[in-house]
Amino acid sequence: MIWAMMFLLLLLMLLRAPIAVALGLPALMWLFLQDLPLAVATQRIYGTLNNSVLLAVPMFLLAGRLMNLLGVTERIFDFAMAVVGHIRGGLGHVVVTASMIFSAMSGSAAADAVGVATITVKAARERAYDPHFAAAITLAASALAPIIPPSIIMIIYGATANVSIGKLFVGGVLPGLFFGMVLLITVSVLAARRGYPKGEPFSVPRLGRAFKRAFLVLLTPVIIIGGIFGGIFTPTEAATVAVLYVLALGLWYRAASWRAVYREFVSAGATVGVLLLVVGLSGVDGWIFTYEQLPVVFADAVSGAVDSQWAVMLLLLAIVLVLGMFMDATPVILMAAPVMLPLVKAAGLDPVHFGVLFCIMCVIGLVTPPVGVALYGVATVTKLPMERVFWAMLPFFFALLGGVVLLVFFPQIVTFLPGLLIQ
Repeated sequence: MIWAMMFLLLLLMLLRAPIAVALGLPALMWLFLQDLPLAVATQRIYGTLNNSVLLAVPMFLLAGRLMNLLGVTERIFDFAMAVVGHIRGGLGHVVVTASMIFSAMSGSAAADAVGVATITVKAARERAYDPHFAAAITLAASALAPIIPPSIIMIIYGATANVSIGKLFVGGVLPGLFFGMVLLITVSVLAARRGYPKGEPFSVPRLGRAFKRAFLVLLTPVIIIGGIFGGIFTPTEAATVAVLYVLALGLWYRAASWRAVYREFVSAGATVGVLLLVVGLSGVDGWIFTYEQLPVVFADAVSGAVDSQWAVMLLLLAIVLVLGMFMDATPVILMAAPVMLPLVKAAGLDPVHFGVLFCIMCVIGLVTPPVGVALYGVATVTKLPMERVFWAMLPFFFALLGGVVLLVFFPQIVTFLPGLLIQ
């Protein structure tokens, strides 16, 4: 019966049914055919959502939307332009740098991609760059958002897999910086081969003006990450602090009306409602998978195929990447993490190391067709063909995958800071 349920679930996803329907309908069918009370679904939905950690999700999502509304992205972009815009292919370096800063505030790849893409492509056309190249860098750099803390999908993963969110956040710092360097090196190589121009010469007065204009914005990640690392507040409380600080910036800059802020609150609420419905329904699916001992079956199958730790890790991450090409990160986490975690523990893998790489692979899936949320977002706001944006992004795609493989064999890049800072 479980295989019929899995087949129906995958079929509904391939048919582009709403994710809540794809997760909920097969679960209800299974309960009905097993002659179990449908009240089990209600109990599991409530039990899944009755988790204070999930309060951080709507807050970080709202913070990201408010940053775009209040012009925060533009100030970050100008500061990055003053820092690295003078290098050959400077626009690409600016995009990566701006995305790294924005990532430490929003925690959302979609927010990062949409927020930076409009400014990037406009600047590309003004500076005689290929706009598809600029959009591709923006798309690739958006993958940094859920790696560099805070991260919405790390919160969901931590709540689902019962892994410390604080350790996941800290574990994402060095990989986030590492992937930023990977993208910067890739930009340099492509810019040199294609003969892209240099930007305006470096100017200390210009840097000073840009820094002064962006100073309060740049304090956002310092407050969020510093507060978490310093034990001043939890990741959940940090999300509320982020929203309050961004609202304070809006008042200081007088960048938007209260009516526009209210619309963002309503829009974020609607988005969170859909997201948490999916999270709740996934709790029903997870209970069914456990009831049918699917994690044990999966673990036996994988253990029979590979026997070394690194091979297990690479195989699981490859499965996550394929799933991420067809689903958003949240349902991938909610469906795959409970099934994979027993195997991760049995193989002796560090759950924080695996969790950070799991989230990275989910995000790489967001930038790939056929169901890449970030890819659609960038193509929509830049009015560029989705296919051409993805083809332009391929060098960055392979660079990101290469970085993941390196992190598999050097887990210390992920585990060093959590072991040092969080006991």
